[in-house]
Amino acid sequence: MKEVHFNKEKGSELKLFTPGPVYVPERVLKELAKPNDTHRSKPYSEMHQKATEGLQKLLYTNNECLIFTSSATGIMEACVRNLVRNDEKALFFSIGAFGDRWYAIGISNGKISVKEGVEWGKAITPEIAQEALSKDKYSVVFIQANETSTGVYNPIDKVAPIIKDSGALLCVDATSSMAGIKVEVDKLNIDVCLASVQKCFALPPGLAVCSVSDAAFDKTENVKNRGLYFDFIELKKRNAKHQTPTTPPIPQIRGLTAQLDFILNEEGLEKRFERHEQLGKQTRKWANDLNLEMFPEKGYESNTVSTIKNSLNLDIPEVVSMLLDEGYRIVNGYGNLVNKTFRIGHMGEIQLKDLEEMLEILTEIINKLK
Repeated sequence: MKEVHFNKEKGSELKLFTPGPVYVPERVLKELAKPNDTHRSKPYSEMHQKATEGLQKLLYTNNECLIFTSSATGIMEACVRNLVRNDEKALFFSIGAFGDRWYAIGISNGKISVKEGVEWGKAITPEIAQEALSKDKYSVVFIQANETSTGVYNPIDKVAPIIKDSGALLCVDATSSMAGIKVEVDKLNIDVCLASVQKCFALPPGLAVCSVSDAAFDKTENVKNRGLYFDFIELKKRNAKHQTPTTPPIPQIRGLTAQLDFILNEEGLEKRFERHEQLGKQTRKWANDLNLEMFPEKGYESNTVSTIKNSLNLDIPEVVSMLLDEGYRIVNGYGNLVNKTFRIGHMGEIQLKDLEEMLEILTEIINKLK
């Protein structure tokens, strides 16, 4: 087995089928290489405006869209610091590692934080949400749309109305689903919908994005000790000028602008969502044909990342290694699910033909190791 090392001349030559970062198309890489003006210039502001207006269309929202120089975890922390007063209670729904992370962020920031979790592999159903919300009064509720560790997609369209009926603000982490799975922010009355760009957007890491409702901004005005770097109000002030408070990674924003233009005006939103649905279905069919079980409960499987049980008792590190020899990368399970599961990312610019070619090779490897 060959080892994979840093490639100074060519960069990575692997074909990534990972939950992120993902494969970045050549057209985006060319955008990143273009020279830029400064972040206080008119050309930058024009580009920033194109990016935020594109995000509004992607999210079906009239809410303000903000750009952060961070991973999605930065916005997760921003939501906690900006929206939860010290005398209020926040509810964190968790179905996996990243739901647990959001709860940990609440605790680490000294907020009164309550976690309502389910067994990993299960989803937050309307019934679970209703029961949890009936126990106490919560000012803000935090939930994942797509849980990257378990490959579960929460039924956000059914749960969001229940959360909003409780009077709470709603923050949705759509990190591994935004730009791959449709979410209608205004229809669902989501107050903050966030993601980072190294997943379904098919961009290099370095940016996170979100929409923020007027109600969320109003709440922020009444929260003390919000911090500086992730202050929603400061970000909003600069966003009015189509800028950010501090220097952003301008090449990534150029790439985001180009990719949004491609998504909206070339591939088309509905076709993009349909393609991701096809990728999810094909992966689940492949697993079933090999007598592998999906980790998520039936009906809640993600269309962007598949978490598959190690029901054949395979040596998962060996599977990953042998696939690397063929030029492809998938990943082991996350956290508590290491070696119990493995994950295949099928998001961004991956086409059905690309997935089928990788799965054919993976089938040969699994049959050798069974």
